Amino acid sequence: MIDGHIDTPTLMLDRGYAVGERHASGHVDLPRMRDGGLDAAIFSIYVARSYGEAQAATDRALAMIDAVQRQLAGRDDAVLVRTADGILDARRRGQAAILLGLEGGHALQASPDVLRQLAAKGVRYVTLTHSNTNAFADAATDRARWGGLNDTGRGLVAEMNRLGVLVDLSHVSDATFFDALAVTRAPVILSHSSARAVHPHVRNASDAMLAALAENGGVAMVNLYADYLGPGATVETTLDHLQHMAEVAGVDHVGLGSDFDGVPRLPVGLGDVTRLPWLTHGLLRRGFSEADIRKMLGGNVLRVLREAERIAAASSS
Repeated sequence: MIDGHIDTPTLMLDRGYAVGERHASGHVDLPRMRDGGLDAAIFSIYVARSYGEAQAATDRALAMIDAVQRQLAGRDDAVLVRTADGILDARRRGQAAILLGLEGGHALQASPDVLRQLAAKGVRYVTLTHSNTNAFADAATDRARWGGLNDTGRGLVAEMNRLGVLVDLSHVSDATFFDALAVTRAPVILSHSSARAVHPHVRNASDAMLAALAENGGVAMVNLYADYLGPGATVETTLDHLQHMAEVAGVDHVGLGSDFDGVPRLPVGLGDVTRLPWLTHGLLRRGFSEADIRKMLGGNVLRVLREAERIAAASSS
């Protein structure tokens, strides 16, 4: 089981939150990951828009990466990994596998050099925007400046492909989404987005976006933020989104991106990481096969990581 978007690193840096200890607050820690059967998580290196598009934003990302590295160093129950095989190796050793994803493309300062620096630090995906339009891409929740992705943005997407860094299109405008698909040679992800047809929020993916993502070979990961799922969100509401995404994109293109520790409200019944088995149980009740559930709750992310790694290796050969 893999969660594509967890915001616990913000707590680790800003509050000294010890991820290896069990907490009564927050949504995720290593003991509760084990209880919930979560084998791997992509920890979000989140940079708020208030840092701007300057060195301060990059420094914030580097400080958060350092906080995660320091807390995980030398642990026998969790390990930082960078590849699909790294996830499987950790699982065989009984360790939780932790990967890193940058949330907030403004922290790149529109610079391929900064992208390369963060990739060398272990960043495996970049969310092209957060809530703010930046110097190369329009966001879903801000005024458009470029009509999608500009030339600098197209160059950064190409460089992400070369580096094996996944292009994450959660938070971007619809125009940016389709512009990125036109450029990328690798599968893209929506690391934490739900279905717009189930609840009409601009942060959710339309059916046209889900279909295009499936054609690209990517994966859309359902977000557990209650405001994106709909009024009175419950486990069943979350399953409605997952089922719709699977019906439109196919079971090969759906995943989980909870947004744990990054949102103030979760669905009733999914209050923290220990509750994830209720999603498995619900999918079984709705008639999904065990094989399909394995894809949706982890296998699809492994496939996309592997394909990005293959394309990057071919680019350097």
